[in-house]
Amino acid sequence: MHVLSRSAMGAALTAACLASFPAKAESDRLVYALMIGGLHVGDAMVSVEQTDKSYRAQMRMNAASAVRWFKNFGAAMTGEGSVGHTASSPIVPLPASYKREWSAGDMAETMTMTFDPATRLASAEDRVFNPVTGAPLTHEDLPWNGKHSKHPPVPANLRTNVYDPMAAFLAGRELLRAGGMAPKSFRLPIYDATRRYDIVGKTQPVRTVNIGGKDQELLPVVGKLEPVFGFSDEAKERLAKIDAKLYFTPDKRFLPVQGVISAELFSAVMNLTADCRSEPTACDAFTKTSEQKAGAN
Repeated sequence: MHVLSRSAMGAALTAACLASFPAKAESDRLVYALMIGGLHVGDAMVSVEQTDKSYRAQMRMNAASAVRWFKNFGAAMTGEGSVGHTASSPIVPLPASYKREWSAGDMAETMTMTFDPATRLASAEDRVFNPVTGAPLTHEDLPWNGKHSKHPPVPANLRTNVYDPMAAFLAGRELLRAGGMAPKSFRLPIYDATRRYDIVGKTQPVRTVNIGGKDQELLPVVGKLEPVFGFSDEAKERLAKIDAKLYFTPDKRFLPVQGVISAELFSAVMNLTADCRSEPTACDAFTKTSEQKAGAN
């Protein structure tokens, strides 16, 4: 579950999730429901702000009340940087920083990653601690790690010219929507401060998809996570059996409407429940819940 929650799930749902080059600032806030095996386990809000010079992308997550043992769980991933341009994609994120935070009861972690602007080398530092007392914890103190040793550091050459998960969020979206709905394939190199992997995928023709009883014309994108460094043989075998499919609106905004991760023993679904341009109260409610959880922790 540790591999899926911090690498495969997070990356697969975020890497392809973000037409033409925007002439002015572009901003979106979207709310999603997270389901595993039919159980509503949480909610997420994705926020994107970008111009022709910079970007900021964030995903915040809260556990649903049904997941009682994680009732105060909250997490956020935030990436910021500048924007470059190539012939194949009008917008190319150049990440400057990435921060991942989560807290659940008496456990919390904060990780900060920075990118050297000259060499494009990514470097990360993290802190695991008790958010109530401030006392430091070790990675072995986290129940999903057990007695497993900490992962070996990713070599510098594998941390150069890579995306963090939120920069990949933008890069994948722009690669896919650049040039219209013509068939495309992509590969995104990602470093998440623990492991190195690639997200590879391709588009399929637009088709009718029924989500929540409503038929929609959507563009499917299928993808896989390919391990590069930091994965055990067991983890590689599990990941090889996982498939991801995301559905986007085939228009200028190219909004991710649904993401599905399928494995042998479970399926995880992320459904768009509110576009805050038209339903601002949904984002207000999510933000209020996040603040309440933060206060409880």
